[in-house]
Amino acid sequence: MKIFPPAAAALIALLGASPILAQDADAGKTVFKKCAACHKIGDGAKNAAGPVLNNVIGRAAGTFDGFKYGKGMKEASEKGLIWDAEKIAEYITNPKKYLRAYTGNKRAKAKMKFKLKDAQQRLDVIAYISTFSESAMTPEKAATMSEDGGDTMATMPSDIPTNAICVQNSGQETYFFAVDGGGDSRKTGHLEPGETLCTGALEMAMQGKVSVFETEDHLEGCTRIVASGMVEQMRKYADFDRCLWSSNDG
Repeated sequence: MKIFPPAAAALIALLGASPILAQDADAGKTVFKKCAACHKIGDGAKNAAGPVLNNVIGRAAGTFDGFKYGKGMKEASEKGLIWDAEKIAEYITNPKKYLRAYTGNKRAKAKMKFKLKDAQQRLDVIAYISTFSESAMTPEKAATMSEDGGDTMATMPSDIPTNAICVQNSGQETYFFAVDGGGDSRKTGHLEPGETLCTGALEMAMQGKVSVFETEDHLEGCTRIVASGMVEQMRKYADFDRCLWSSNDG
């Protein structure tokens, strides 16, 4: 019998999925057609029955300008809900159930009535939505930023392992980094500016964590929860978890 680490096991249980499932953004584009009646995404997107989903990864719940949120979502926002891949997966499985659990209010209601029950479709549509979030840095997005004169200073890997957890040193100095997707996937190393560190291919992961320290022996660094298949950039180092990352920069 294969044993999964607690974090991975919890996520598998959450999604009701086999651990061999992988995300497919192209398939997610098709799945998103089920969402498109209420949610818009991409250039020129405007609020509809639901809020625009551009940059939803890393966004505080209930905060998109111009959209009138329900009381349940406002309450979740007040309690500090920040959307990441795992939270979105649980929310779209059963919006009302999720808001009641998160807020502790058994009477909380969700304006969103749609439920996406299929685990693979949840993985895929989240992968698709992530391509429209600046906090989810893909190699393709980074290449576009470089061509447009953006502030990324490094070359992104073109062959990220399946579901890998990756971090890039976009700072000005060499630091000690770690990536961890659960189990024995953890990797560490000193990265010079522009270098990237990834776990190997993971059988199943929607998120993991990346860490950075001033030196290998330094204890007070920064850790960030990140989506798999993306590259998190550490842009400015500061002790005590005050680093500037691509997922919290603006």
